[in-house]
Formats: sequence, structure tokens, C-alpha cells
Amino acid sequence: MTKPADTHTSIKVPAFRLEDSALLSAESRQAIKCYRDYLCQQISAATTVPSDPAAVRHQAQQRFVQGPVYASLIARYAATSTTETLAGVNCEVFLPTAGISPANTNRVLINLHGGSFENGTHTNGVLESLPVAALGKIKVISIDYRKAPEHRFPAATDDVEAVYSALLADYKPQQIGIYGASAGAELTAQTLVRLQQRKLPLPMAIGLLASGATRFDLGDSVTIGDALVQASLGLGIKEDIIPRYYQGVDLNSPEATPAQSSTLLEAFPTTFLASSTRDFALSQTVTTHRHLLKLGVPAELHIWEGLDHVFHYNPDLPETDELHREVVRFFDQYLK
Repeated sequence: MTKPADTHTSIKVPAFRLEDSALLSAESRQAIKCYRDYLCQQISAATTVPSDPAAVRHQAQQRFVQGPVYASLIARYAATSTTETLAGVNCEVFLPTAGISPANTNRVLINLHGGSFENGTHTNGVLESLPVAALGKIKVISIDYRKAPEHRFPAATDDVEAVYSALLADYKPQQIGIYGASAGAELTAQTLVRLQQRKLPLPMAIGLLASGATRFDLGDSVTIGDALVQASLGLGIKEDIIPRYYQGVDLNSPEATPAQSSTLLEAFPTTFLASSTRDFALSQTVTTHRHLLKLGVPAELHIWEGLDHVFHYNPDLPETDELHREVVRFFDQYLK
């Protein structure tokens, strides 16, 4: 057989039109369209951005609570929230309106929200925590960890460690679960490394949604996802894929990228992983799952068809409710 003359490791893909997946229901496709329109409106509304990062987050929170996504969320899921300070760290605590179930009286979930380590305060944390609290009838604490540009790695890990250590006074580690999406998934994995380094007991189970424990700036889905985001929202992600939070950090260190150490990764508790076929962090999610299984760590992988990064931020999408219910089922199964 003649060896191909072209030995390049890259290929050029011709331009093509990508329709919404035909495997999605009509309801899902309509929800996707409405949510894209909403995101485009939010991007347009953010043309005048305050110079103060705290003011930027406050502005985003105000737009969120006054917008249709929040209205749909609270109409679907019955839970209340209060702000509390734990170990000197600001947190938002979510409780189901129907009350905590007897089985969950001594259980608690910690949420580490997404937002590129720069935003998500009282926005993404609400989207990730409120449905789980309502559906699971369980207490969820969303940590408002320190963010860039005011702070740098490992400030967020420090905050999560402080809150987790404080909760150990009231809960056994077997009664605690930690989960997060996107940057929050990375932070969840980084927290597991920190707890091992501090010789603290690990939580019973964790959830990594829309990212994982590998290098977040590498993989097929980063390139493919960048093209998809540019096409749908007019934003590029690849050039800014490394958040300011990691400025000056060695991304090959296990503290930043836990999968760099098999010894640390094999000590992880049972793990729930979720992503979607158009998620720019799909590569991180599936690669983390493969690493965990090779090391003997029990891990579940759930992939949804035709959906974008953190698709569960869209409460009108039927698959969003599916994901939240799977998260609830997972922690109910593994927490003691």
C-alpha cells in the first residue's frame, strides 16, 4: 500500500451550514431559539460595561432577576434562597419550599457555579442550585468564591476549602456532595486535590458538568465549539480560553489540572459527569471520565445531543430538567 503523501496532522474542513439537530424535539428546538435570542439581547445590552468588576457582576445580577430566564426558573422550581457567610466566605443557601426530606436532613450539597472564574454570582449559581434544591428536597450551598480580575488562582480553591472545612463541623464527609459546571467543574476537581494535600476527608460524591479535570484549553471540542459559538453568538472563545484567573499559573500542575496526577485522580470519589455534543468542553468531560475509569474510580457519563455548553442554564429546555433530575438521583444514591 502506498503511504499517503500528505503527512499533516491537521485537516481543513470546508464551510457548511449546521442546522439544529433533527434528533431534538420541536419543543427543544424552540427553547434553543428563544434562549439564543435572549443571549444575543444580553450581549447587546452589555455594550456599556462598568469599569468596576463588582459593578459588572451587580449589573448582570439585576438584568438576570428582571429577565425571562429567572422568571421561568422560579415558576418551575419551588425553592428559596438566603445569603450567608460561612468561614468568612459569602454563600447563597437554597432550601426547597416543600421542606427538606427526612432522608436529606443530614445531607448537604455544595455548588461551585460557572462563569469563567469572573462572574456567575447570584446568576449562574441560582441556575445550578435552585432546581436541585427543589427537586431533591435538599439543602444546597452555592459558594460565591473570589474571582478575577481582583483575585487569582488559587483564591477560589482557598474559599471552597474554608467552607467545606466549616461544614465538617455539622456534617460527616459521607453526607456531603460537591458539584459545579464549567469553571465550577474545574474548581470542584481542584478542590479534591487541595483536600488531599491538606489530608482532609473527601466528600462522598462529586459532579463535574460541562468540564472536567484535564487541561481546559486543549481538545477537539475547544476548536469546534469556538466555531459554533462564533456562528451563533458572534463571540470567539478560543483566543480567551485561558481565564485571567490563571494568569502566571503553570497549567500542567495538578493543583490547576488534577488529571496531571494519576495518584491524586485515583483517590476521587464516585463522580457524575455531563456534557453535550456541541459543548466546547466536551473533550474535557469525556477525557476525564476515561481517566477515572482507567484508575478504577466509579464514574457516570451523560451526554446530551445537539446542545451547547452549560445547556442547563436554559430552564425552558426539556433536557435541562432531565439533567437536574439525574444530578438529584446521583447524589441521593451515593450520599450516606
